[in-house]
Amino acid sequence: MDLPALRRILLDMVGTRQVPDLAALSVRDWAALNALASQHRLKPLLYAQLGASPALPPELRADWQAEHRVAALRAMLTRQELIDCANLLEAAGLAPIALKGAWLTRHAYPDPALRPMRDIDLLVPRDGVLAGYAALLAAGYTELEPPEMPLAQVVRLDKHMPPLLAPRGTVVELHHRLWEPDGRLDHASPAQNEAALRSRAVCDDDGLHYLAPHDTLAHLIVHAVYSHRLDCGPLLLPDIDFLVQAAPIDWAAFWTQASAEGWRSGARLVLDLVAQYRTGAAIDFGPDSGPPSPPELFEAAPDLLLQDLDTRGSAGLAAAALKAGPAKLLQRLRGRRGAHGEGEVTRSMEHEGGMLGWAGSRAWRSLTQLARADVRRQSRQLAALSQWLDQ
Repeated sequence: MDLPALRRILLDMVGTRQVPDLAALSVRDWAALNALASQHRLKPLLYAQLGASPALPPELRADWQAEHRVAALRAMLTRQELIDCANLLEAAGLAPIALKGAWLTRHAYPDPALRPMRDIDLLVPRDGVLAGYAALLAAGYTELEPPEMPLAQVVRLDKHMPPLLAPRGTVVELHHRLWEPDGRLDHASPAQNEAALRSRAVCDDDGLHYLAPHDTLAHLIVHAVYSHRLDCGPLLLPDIDFLVQAAPIDWAAFWTQASAEGWRSGARLVLDLVAQYRTGAAIDFGPDSGPPSPPELFEAAPDLLLQDLDTRGSAGLAAAALKAGPAKLLQRLRGRRGAHGEGEVTRSMEHEGGMLGWAGSRAWRSLTQLARADVRRQSRQLAALSQWLDQ
C-alpha cells in the first residue's frame, strides 16, 4: 500500500467517525503505519481507541500498551515540571500562562496519557522574557544548543526563546508571542492581542494560569495552520474534539473574532477536518463561518497532518521557492531572518561549519530528499497552503 493511502487509514484510526478496514493491511503496511504513529505520538491514543480490535497484530497491541504506560508516567513528570517552572517564573514577577497541551491534558482529555507532550510552552510578557530566560538558566535549566542569533533578536523576530532542558529532562519553550510576527513565514500571520488574551486567562486550583478555552481553541488553530502548515500532527483533531466537549464555545463570537483577526479560513479548514474525522465535536458552522475548505486542500490535509518530519525542512525550502521565487530560497540558504517592520538578521551557523558549511550540507540534504516524489509532493502541498492563506 502506498504512503498516501496509509496516511488516510491512520487518520481514520485517529478519528472516531469510521473504522478503516484493518484486516486489509499487510505486515509491511502495519510496520509503516506503526512508524508514522510513533513519529506523531499517536500510540497511546490508538491503544485507547483500538487496542481491543481483533485486527490489531498482538505485537503492536503490546507495543501500544507499553507506550500508553510510559506516557502516563511521563505525564505526571511533565505536570510537576510545569508547576516548578511556572513557580520560578512567578517568583520572577512574570505571570506565566501555560499553553496548549498543559490545559488539554488536565481539563479536556479523559486521560493525560493519550496526549503526550513534546515540550512545555509558557507565555510571558515580551518585555520580561529575557529576565525569565535568565532566571531559568540560573535555576539549572540548560540550552539544548547554542542560540542561532542574539537573544534580543530572538525577541524581535521569533515567537519563543531557544528551547531549554529542565532539570527532570523536559524541554521548555518560553514564549513571548503565541505565533510568529507577520512577515516571518512564507505567508501572512494573523494579528494577536496579547493584552486581551491575558485579561481572559483562567486560573487553575493549583495556581497555574491558562488561556481561556475559547482562546486555546484559537491558538491551536493558528499554531497548526499558520505557524506549522499542519505538520503539528493528527493530535490536533482529538485536541479540538475533546476541548469543545469539555468547554462551551460561543461559536458566534468565535467566528466573529476569527474574521476580524484574519484566521477564519484556517479555522474553517481545521474544524472541517475535525468534523470529518471525530464524532464528538459539536461545531457550529454558522453563517459567519465562511465557505467550506477548498476540496484540493481538504484532500491534501492527511498528507500534511502526517507529513514526514525528517523531510519537512527540505520540503519547506522547495515550497518557499515555489511560492516566492529564487530570492526567498536564497534568503533561507543565507540564514537570513526578518519580519515586516523589522530589519533582517543572519542567524549564527558557527556550530554548523559556518554559512558555507551549513548551506552546503542543507543543499545536499535537500537535493537528496527532493529526489523523492513524496517530498516533492509535500513541497507542492505546503506551497499551495501558503498561497491559499495569503488570499
